[in-house]
Order: sequence, then C-alpha cells, then structure tokens
Amino acid sequence: CESGIQSQCDNANPNGKNAGTAFFGGPAATRPFNGLQAEFARIPFADACLVKLPDAVDDDKAILLSDIFPTAYFAADIAQINRGDSVAVFGCGPVGLFAIASAKLLGAGRIFAIDTIPDRLKAAEAQGADVIDYNKEDPVAAIQRQTDGVGARSAIDAVGVDANHPKFGFFASWLPSAKKSRHAREMKEVALRTRPQGDNWHPGDAPSQVLEWAVQALAKAGTLSIIGVYPETARFFPIGMAMNKNLTLRMGNGPHRKYIPTLLDMVERGVIDPTQVLREVPEPIVVAIDAYKAFDQRMPGWIKVKLEPGAMNA
Repeated sequence: CESGIQSQCDNANPNGKNAGTAFFGGPAATRPFNGLQAEFARIPFADACLVKLPDAVDDDKAILLSDIFPTAYFAADIAQINRGDSVAVFGCGPVGLFAIASAKLLGAGRIFAIDTIPDRLKAAEAQGADVIDYNKEDPVAAIQRQTDGVGARSAIDAVGVDANHPKFGFFASWLPSAKKSRHAREMKEVALRTRPQGDNWHPGDAPSQVLEWAVQALAKAGTLSIIGVYPETARFFPIGMAMNKNLTLRMGNGPHRKYIPTLLDMVERGVIDPTQVLREVPEPIVVAIDAYKAFDQRMPGWIKVKLEPGAMNA
C-alpha cells in the first residue's frame, strides 16, 4: 500500500499475504466481498479506500471514475507510453475505450483499436483511434503495415481470457486446425464451467489469442500492458517470442486508490469528461437482469450497464 499498489494489500484478503487482490464481486480466491450492484454496500477498510467527491463531479462521472477509468489509466500508465508513441489497444469494451482516452492523456501519437463489434469500433473511432476489425483483416499485419514494419511501441490487453478468434471471412477459414486445438485445450484449463446459468455467459473460444497478437504486433523492446483478466489456471503465453523481442511485460489488478485523486482532478478541471467516452445510450430496460443480458449479448449500444434504482417510478 505504501508503494501505491493498494490492489495487492497484505491485509485485505483473509486468505493471507500471498493470496493476491481482494475485490468486490470477484471469484472465490478474492474472498467474500460481494459485488456493488446494490443501493447500499458495506465497504471494508473504508477509511483507507474511499475518496471524497468534489461538488463539481456528478454521479454519472463518479461511476466511471470508480472502476473502469482508473483501471484503464493504470493500463496506459504501465504501458510506458511516451509522447508520440504508437499504441495498440486490444478490446474496445468500456475499459478498452478508456484505455484509448488514457493513452491520449499520456501523449500517445497513433492509437490502434482492435475489436469486431461495430458500435465499439465506432466509439473507438470517435476518439480518433485507427480501428481494426479482426474479422476483416489480420490485426498484426495491419499494425505492421501502418508502422512501416516496426510495430506498436506499446500494447494494452483489455480483453483477457474471454478473447475470440476470427469467426468469418478469410482469416477464420485460414486458422490452422492446430491452433484451434490449442485454444480448445486452453478453454478446458480456464473455463471449467461454461454457461453455468443457461445462455447468460458466453466465454471466449481463444483464451491466448490477444496475448499472441499483442506480442506479434509490438515493436522490438516494446511494452505489453495486461489488465484483461486471466485466472490462475491460465498457463499460456508466447514467452519465447516475447523474450527474443526484448519486450517488457507489466500487468495486474489496478490500484484504483492510487489513480482516483489524479483522475478526479482532471475531471474537475475539465481536462476530460468521462461521460463523453461512453456516449451512446440505448433505450432503458426496466429489469436489471435483462440489461445485463443485453450487455452480455453485445447488443448495439450496450457497452456498459448503469443501474438507477427507482428511476422508473420517479
């Protein structure tokens, strides 16, 4: 905590000092801290982790500052971005979109955004990123082509274990059967239970795909920042390729407490408005579970879910 890595606090996780991050709504290893999708919540260590909001920061902005923005800023920070650097952001979900915004705040030059969902690519493009649809072109070849064969200086994995391989077009048909078999073995390691609640959760079918693409797309001596989630059972990484390119690997669960004061100051001064990163607002849904299903199914506009208890009765 004293070194600014509060997400690895020695005391927060009841499993002990070597147990790793304890966070709300996490898996069993993070211990019994329920999620925060509620009107009221019990906050352990509140005196150390809560931050008082200035009057100029309203609730809509504060929600985004509570998790996805500091996670994304952490990703950009550990990506060692220097002014003018090219950056590849894999995944344009809420954290990926804020990683683009954070990379811009840190002075990045050209930013490549890789995904395949149209509204997410549209949101990335609205921030000035060069978008790459991995179902339409090879992201590694596209980045190499647009950097004169050098590659991106930094890459951010904002996808994690739920990565997918191309589903249609030339690149889907070209995918070697050996790679498909390897991805199938990886899925058995990381997703022992698929669809535990019917069709409400669809795990990715290529857990190591983004890691492989990122290492291939990086310039020599580049930096790979990983904030996409991987379980402890994940044992796949192209370490040989990374080693031979002199890559720097940095990763982990974001220490939000370290970054929130800085981001609050930026928002209060008008340097950035986080509500403008997620601009598209879909038609509201009355039932919370239906909203999460819409998000899980990647329905248009559903990039993030915000719950407003009692709003429909107001």
